[in-house]
Amino acid sequence: MEVRKLKKQLATLLLTFIFCFTTVIPGFAADSAVPMADKIGAMEKMLYGTEQSGSLLQRMDSLEDDVYGTITSDAIINRVDNMYDYLEGTPDNGEASFATKLNVVEWKMNESMSGGAAKNRIEATEKLLYGQNQTGSLSGRLESLLKLASYTDGNVPVQQVVLPKDSVFKIAFTSELSTKMSRKGDVVHFKAADNLYVNDVLVLPKGATGVGEVKKVVQPGIFGKDGRIDIDFTYIYGVDGTKIPVTVGELAKQKAESIAGAAGAAIGGMIILGPVGLVGGAFVKGNSVTIPVGCETFVQTAEDTSLQGVVYQE
Repeated sequence: MEVRKLKKQLATLLLTFIFCFTTVIPGFAADSAVPMADKIGAMEKMLYGTEQSGSLLQRMDSLEDDVYGTITSDAIINRVDNMYDYLEGTPDNGEASFATKLNVVEWKMNESMSGGAAKNRIEATEKLLYGQNQTGSLSGRLESLLKLASYTDGNVPVQQVVLPKDSVFKIAFTSELSTKMSRKGDVVHFKAADNLYVNDVLVLPKGATGVGEVKKVVQPGIFGKDGRIDIDFTYIYGVDGTKIPVTVGELAKQKAESIAGAAGAAIGGMIILGPVGLVGGAFVKGNSVTIPVGCETFVQTAEDTSLQGVVYQE
């Protein structure tokens, strides 16, 4: 009787354990599925510019086919992680990521970094060099471009470095802003105007793209009050694709003022430098303000940022 009772208690405990286990595990599975889906979406945006449709398995098959030229047979979670590490980079392994290699190719060819979908950038570089797109996997095509960019073995020397807070550098606007057309919340596009190094390690190539936001637009008022555009500079992409937070602090303002001098035009508390050879790029038309493409100013890093840089070689 006691044995039967004990068996019943053990069975109850076992069922309770199974119930608790099965109610917890799906929760973890759901949590792990979210980052996997996010990683697939991030990889698609990087390669194609937009997320693709279909099941996660179909999308992963398509990614591997495009990038590797073959579809692997490992568990899908491992496949996602492996490709994500390959594309985005894992600095601990000492190898340059796909993103870093592509940025280096553009920098070597044009002394700039265009940004945008990786597939389009590879095709544009191929057309520049060969006159037409090449065939094969994206990884293989990128390796071929690396060889033409003086990396004959396909190995790009990289080093993990820290870009210190308050590092000042020059940027140029790549989209026009004006008090007539710009509105609060509009995206501001800009690029690095020069290369930025930490010792002999390239961390920010000329042409690296950045993003900001229009925070406030003050329209011209009565009694000759000029318009004003307040801009929140958010981040710029490093050579490995890392988002580097930037801002317009006192050091950036001082640098701009020292170059612009009395001719500088103050907009939202900062000094804007004009196109090459000109100073005062914030052109005032009547009482309105226009910041044309090519207008330059200075920003500074908002915090210490760890990233994978490219070791400079003669």
